[in-house]
Amino acid sequence: MKQHAELYLRSPVLFRCVALGIGLGMVAVCSLALYAIWVEVLPVFGRLYRSAPVVETSFGAFFVIGVVPLTPIVVAAAMIGFLTGRKFDPPRASWLERFQLRSFQASLMAVCIAAPVMIAVSTATLLIKDYRPCAKLRISGSSGHMFWVNDDRVCFTPDAYINDHWPCKAVGDRTVCVQVDGHAPLGSQAAR
Repeated sequence: MKQHAELYLRSPVLFRCVALGIGLGMVAVCSLALYAIWVEVLPVFGRLYRSAPVVETSFGAFFVIGVVPLTPIVVAAAMIGFLTGRKFDPPRASWLERFQLRSFQASLMAVCIAAPVMIAVSTATLLIKDYRPCAKLRISGSSGHMFWVNDDRVCFTPDAYINDHWPCKAVGDRTVCVQVDGHAPLGSQAAR
């Protein structure tokens, strides 16, 4: 069978475009991961510190920390591919190969060790601080989220949510919402 060498040639322009797309895509993925950490992970510890009446956890968000140490090497490889038109293949024993290896190791350790430890520590802290799971507060479609309460009065089935998932209940002709972020004493405020 005769092989056609021209079938195995790649377009340099297409290769550079794909490399640029991978680099920009990884920057976007890392930005989303950092946003998820800022919005889903860090507030757990802030609410625990303030002994907030409700702590919302999204354990899946803890695993996105693995994206952060992987981003620099993927972006570097993509930019090298974009600028040179060749695939990223650092020489053995070079600093770039060591950087690539360390990035993969750090990412794997973040996913396999750091994230599970953070989940275990936050869950143990919730239990030690006398928090209990409250399935009634769960927002429809948020199967990955769990709500923990340290006051049984805030464990109810809400009619609506405002702000940062503050549960609201219709009482007579007004709506009462519970401020659950721990910034103010437990109480309710009227929502319009």
